[in-house]
Amino acid sequence: MVFSFSSLICFKILFIKNLDIYYYLFYNIAMYQYYIGFPNYCQVLFRNSLIFVKNNQGAFMSYRNFETLLRANDTTVYRVAKETGIPPSTFSDWKNGRSTPKAEKLKKIAAFFGVTLEELIDGSSASGTRKKRIPIIGEIRAGSPIITNETLLGYETAEVDDADEYFYLKVFGDSMKNIGMVNGSLVLFRKQQYANNGDIVACLVGGDSATVKRFQKNQRSILLIPENEDYKPIALSTDDFESGDARILGVAVEVKIKL
Repeated sequence: MVFSFSSLICFKILFIKNLDIYYYLFYNIAMYQYYIGFPNYCQVLFRNSLIFVKNNQGAFMSYRNFETLLRANDTTVYRVAKETGIPPSTFSDWKNGRSTPKAEKLKKIAAFFGVTLEELIDGSSASGTRKKRIPIIGEIRAGSPIITNETLLGYETAEVDDADEYFYLKVFGDSMKNIGMVNGSLVLFRKQQYANNGDIVACLVGGDSATVKRFQKNQRSILLIPENEDYKPIALSTDDFESGDARILGVAVEVKIKL
């Protein structure tokens, strides 16, 4: 059926239902472009960026979203193909419009990237901020890298831009229990060597392993304050940090409690 839409001559070629919103997909002959339209709205989508998915959801995935996820995760089509069992040639066929992906294959791709099927389809997680694997560290000692074979306990996911800039530290003890950091909980830290008053930090002090405390600086004195009345603050000076006897490794951004 040919009809006029926004003063353009288009073919209506697909009907889409997504999250209870009904869309029409149009193809403009003259401009060689697709359009997604619903009342009072039209968004341009170029032909070579679309993959149409014939499934019971009536959804579609943009190959451009897929390519953005590849870049965000520093991976390749060949690695996705190997991990999902989908032949590389299938991706090429999708990209060039020779075939359309089935729902079960999309689910495998979504699982690989750690996103939902809806996020894969609409591209809401293609910007880079999504769940990524972060290493879990059991202990950090002075003079050693944060992550070693001896201290790596495994991985946990978190929604971050760059996985290399974060680490999880497993909490042992109850010195921070008043704010929910109980024994065995996982605390996500953003790697940085500075902190503001009130921040929860992972800090190396002397030859000891890293401690998790609240950071408080007063002129040239610094306190690492526990969140448990049974423990005393650790008193330091700015000289300790300048000499390297004390060092901030990161600032806490999230805590996970294993039930």
